[in-house]
Amino acid sequence: MRATTMVAGLAAAATLFATMAVTNGAMADEPSTASSTCAATGTTITLQGSDLDAFRTWNGKTSTGLRTFSAAKVADYKIANGTTGGSLHLQTVAADKDAIINALGDIKDNAGNKLYDSEDNQGDPMNWLANTQNDTFIRNYADDPGVTGTTVSTNDVTVDETAKTVTIDVKEPGLYMIFDSTDPKTQTKDTGDTTVQYDGFKNMLVGTPLSGDCQVSNGTGIVDLSSTSNAKTSSSTTVRGGFKFTKVGVKDDRTGLAGAEFTMYSDDQFTTQVEDGNGTPVVATSGKGGVVDFTGFKLDAGTYYLKETKVPDTYWAGSAGKLKITMSKNEQGQIVLSKIEDMSVPTSGLLTNGQNGYVYHNVKSITQLPLTGAMGMAILGLVAVLCIGGATIVVMRARKTKRELGI
Repeated sequence: MRATTMVAGLAAAATLFATMAVTNGAMADEPSTASSTCAATGTTITLQGSDLDAFRTWNGKTSTGLRTFSAAKVADYKIANGTTGGSLHLQTVAADKDAIINALGDIKDNAGNKLYDSEDNQGDPMNWLANTQNDTFIRNYADDPGVTGTTVSTNDVTVDETAKTVTIDVKEPGLYMIFDSTDPKTQTKDTGDTTVQYDGFKNMLVGTPLSGDCQVSNGTGIVDLSSTSNAKTSSSTTVRGGFKFTKVGVKDDRTGLAGAEFTMYSDDQFTTQVEDGNGTPVVATSGKGGVVDFTGFKLDAGTYYLKETKVPDTYWAGSAGKLKITMSKNEQGQIVLSKIEDMSVPTSGLLTNGQNGYVYHNVKSITQLPLTGAMGMAILGLVAVLCIGGATIVVMRARKTKRELGI
């Protein structure tokens, strides 16, 4: 007996999300057992996932509704039942047959030759695609199917929170292309501590339910988007994070200086104060050990600006820090500190980075600045002033001598 098979994902649901898991024996070309009756049992397609939030649209922490889906029928079920059993075939919809044939023309072998040439040579185009039982061919077609869908009314979309399913009523039995037509397709849910980016769904080639007597594997009309790694909803989670550094002073405060307040801004002019992902103003004050702790704040990747808005008592206000903070995402999806830079021009020399991490120093007078950076420039300026002053004294003395000598 010659079998004409149909991909489970075509007849019903299989995966058809990232790739299509093709199973054998999906459709029989010849009648099955004498007592069997093949029948279409519904007009719905059900999408099942482990995270229903992937099916929703988002505005920050609030869901604004469901994704928008479109559907295009690409083939009818042709069912014949007789005294010896039933048979099921695909018949490509006439209105879009030419466009579908053109799309199938892009499927080629390794030598670059078309695999589907014409209906005369290969038969019905969708039946041919089913019979290839080739994941790659079917995925390539689904990515560019030659048809566009009609938006499914929200009244025809049902959510089951318990079963974690979204069911689409397409009104007629058959094989469909289901499109995720949400705009924008990428949706981001913000929990405050994290952001979850849902990339949206690839096109799905899937059929409405069929009775078990049709001899179609997975003929339930359910696309299980959590059954395999290829079918899982594509998403990425970013965990917001913070950072810390140490504040020190002079003499007894060399190991830690308490009472230094730092405020974070989004601009280098320090005009717009930052709030973190939970709406908390980003301000931290060094404790007894001198630690300025921003680890409790939920920051996104990006550039921030810190200003020391309160200098500890007895310390010189001129040593207040102005720092540029760069946060980035690591391979684990965690937002972490990338670097801290001194914004002083010239640099003050008060920011160091060593075995104990970043350390910022306060001093009590300009004379305690490091002999590099701003202190070095200050000394050079002082020397220049002294030299100029010395030259003035020499000139004045020379003039006095000349007067005394009557020259």
